[in-house]
Amino acid sequence: MEELRKLKTVSAVRGKAHILRIVWQDGSVDTVDMTGVVHRLPAFAPLRNPAAFRKAHVIADGLGIGWDGELDYSARSLRILADEQRAMTGAELVAFEREKGLTTAETAEILDVAPRTVVSYRRSSHLPRTVAHMLRTMRNDPAILAAYYRPAVRRPRGRPRKLASPPLRA
Repeated sequence: MEELRKLKTVSAVRGKAHILRIVWQDGSVDTVDMTGVVHRLPAFAPLRNPAAFRKAHVIADGLGIGWDGELDYSARSLRILADEQRAMTGAELVAFEREKGLTTAETAEILDVAPRTVVSYRRSSHLPRTVAHMLRTMRNDPAILAAYYRPAVRRPRGRPRKLASPPLRA
C-alpha cells in the first residue's frame, strides 16, 4: 500500500516560474516544476499569472495545496511529480540491474540502446529523463519489465572449440 505523505509547507521559488519548494511533514524537501500542469490542464490556466501562482498554500491538513479560485492539487500528485522530476544516477541503474538480475545485454535490449551505452550510463551522474522514467516505471510495475524483457543469449566463456577438419584430398 502506498505511503500517504502530507505537506508541511509550500512556497514558490523566487525568479522561477511555476516552481514550488515543498517541505513534507517528515522533513524531506522537494522542488517541483508545475509548468506542465499549469500549461496542459485548462483548469490551471489562471496560474500562468506568476502573482496568482505564488499564492500557493497548504490545505486540508497537508493533503494538498490550493490557490485562490478554489484551485487545488493533491499531495499525492505533487509526490508523483517530484519523484518523476528527480534526477537518477548511474549508481541507481546499477542497483536496478542487481535488484532485477539483469545483464548488460538485457538492460540494453530493454532500453533499446547499445550495450556500450548501458556501460556509459552506469558511470553517469545524470541519466537521460526517458531512461530514468523507464526504470521507475519498471520498478513500480513488474508487468512493464516483463513486456520488454528478452533473455540474453549467454555465450560459453573462452575460445570457441575448433571443428574437426575434413581429411585432405590428394
